[in-house]
Amino acid sequence: MLHRSERGSRPTAEQESDETKTAPCSEKPGQKRRAQRGEEVVGGRLQGGGGGGGGGGGGGQSVAVGRRLDREIYVKLDSQVLDCSICFEPLKPPIYQCEVGHAVCFICRGKLCNTCPICCRGIRYCRCFALEQVVDAIKMPCSNANYGCYKIITYYLKEKHENACMYAPCFCPEDGCSFIGSTGLLLNHFVVEHKWSLTNFHYNKALRISVKRHSRFTLFVGEDMSMFLLVNIFAHGGNGLNLMCIRPHESGSSYLSKISAVHSAEGDKRRYVFQMDPHVASSSLNGGVQLGRFFLLVPPGLVDESTDELTVNIRIEKIENASTNH
Repeated sequence: MLHRSERGSRPTAEQESDETKTAPCSEKPGQKRRAQRGEEVVGGRLQGGGGGGGGGGGGGQSVAVGRRLDREIYVKLDSQVLDCSICFEPLKPPIYQCEVGHAVCFICRGKLCNTCPICCRGIRYCRCFALEQVVDAIKMPCSNANYGCYKIITYYLKEKHENACMYAPCFCPEDGCSFIGSTGLLLNHFVVEHKWSLTNFHYNKALRISVKRHSRFTLFVGEDMSMFLLVNIFAHGGNGLNLMCIRPHESGSSYLSKISAVHSAEGDKRRYVFQMDPHVASSSLNGGVQLGRFFLLVPPGLVDESTDELTVNIRIEKIENASTNH
């Protein structure tokens, strides 16, 4: 009996079905990478029994689950995303949003009448807790890091911090000098680079000094290390004297001063001019020095011709309970 050769025979439908079920599939590279990333996210590779399929040795596989090690990430973000849609100030909890997703701060929310001014829909606002978590988590370095402040601040508190940061820069008033630094660095700069001599003083006590007629600056340092600058501007009408506190934030005055210039004439007769300034100005010296609204004009007759000096009495008083930003 003749038999048909099996070499050229076609498989039956039943055989094709069996081969489809049992034939191993080749894993694509992308699938393999995704599987590896999935294992990394949960904290590690599969652990457990060996690779065998029989006898129960490979049936009890377990996954080691752990926390991600990269708890902090660094990203670039458009700051407008973190600002209120109405007042454009940084958002801070509580934060509200309309149904479309336009976020507003709690101050602007109180001024709206259930109508979103962005999409003009008559809707009700609800708290956006997810965005509140985001703004609480976003931290930024202080802008004065180059001058010694290494604090990391929540984004919506950054402006408040920098308005009172003791490391905010001050400027050197000497012509042609471009030094910028904190008050501590500026004091060292005055002494080391410009060879200024400083005068230490105590508050509420009078101090007598001699000032050269053409000496522009005289430096004082208080017992709390606050710096004061006596500015002397020479003019044909005499010498204009003005006292200012060197600090980065030009806030309300924390000091008052009394300045007088004295000249002893023959016969022990004294001539003097006097000024009381209830508001000692504060300045970072950005833009140089100015006499300001209040200054003491010392006439030429009060200059000691033998020494070419002015004799000046200064008394600086610290205002109690005044907020200072040193």
